[in-house]
Amino acid sequence: MRNLNNERGMIPRRVILATCITFVMVAPSFANNNYFIPGDAFFYFEIEQSEWADFKSGELSTINYDRPDHLPFMLCGYAGYQKLNITNLPKEYRGRLVRAVESMKELYPTKIVEIDHGKPEFFGSPSGIEKKEINKIRIFVYNKTFDFAKYQIGLKYNEAWPESAVALGHSKKHFQFDFFVNTPKGITESWRIGTDVDPLNVKLPPGEKGFIKTPITIDPKKLKFLVAPPTSLESLCFPTRDSSIECFVVSNDGVQSLTVDKSGKTNWKLTKKK
Repeated sequence: MRNLNNERGMIPRRVILATCITFVMVAPSFANNNYFIPGDAFFYFEIEQSEWADFKSGELSTINYDRPDHLPFMLCGYAGYQKLNITNLPKEYRGRLVRAVESMKELYPTKIVEIDHGKPEFFGSPSGIEKKEINKIRIFVYNKTFDFAKYQIGLKYNEAWPESAVALGHSKKHFQFDFFVNTPKGITESWRIGTDVDPLNVKLPPGEKGFIKTPITIDPKKLKFLVAPPTSLESLCFPTRDSSIECFVVSNDGVQSLTVDKSGKTNWKLTKKK
């Protein structure tokens, strides 16, 4: 026989769930899923296998910002600019970029794994079997003047993010900034050098706030693309001196190879790609 006295003192699960969802919807935003925030040193995206054909052909001309998998997903909404338009990349420039990505993909072939999430642990969490590509090529869009010998890959160097949050219509008190390299060393280095690094030079769509899906636009002559392997962001940011990591830097001037400076005098060294 069911214990009716115990049941009368219990709140049904669905009532608790509905209450939690309502609270999330009406409560102030204590954290956001950040995309490109004005002041960031780079725009970041990854090339998935499903996008590769369209990227090569030029049909894919508006790029979506990608949040690395290790960043937590917040239920409090989104902030920043989601898209970058590269339509005005000259044909030769775009061809260099495609060939650089193609070379990297040859070194790191596509890998797709199956992940069994089982039953969802909580509302909105993944469930069942997921097929996931785990080694997508990383691409950072930097100012052409960004110096890889002096500065770290993957640090946003954004000292203006609280003001940018307010300009986007968010509360400075509740806005949370995402760090790609979320370690004490990475955060300290970003703060220490932040004022020395120029924000990414892009044109923002005027008058829009919150989470903006109108693409930002670029002047190709002022930017360069860093094509990086699917290694950890921390190993790109703070590579060991014996690291064999190689990246490609693509600009309107050509393609260069970026490798770790074994001497330790600088972070990385550039050589012309053959």
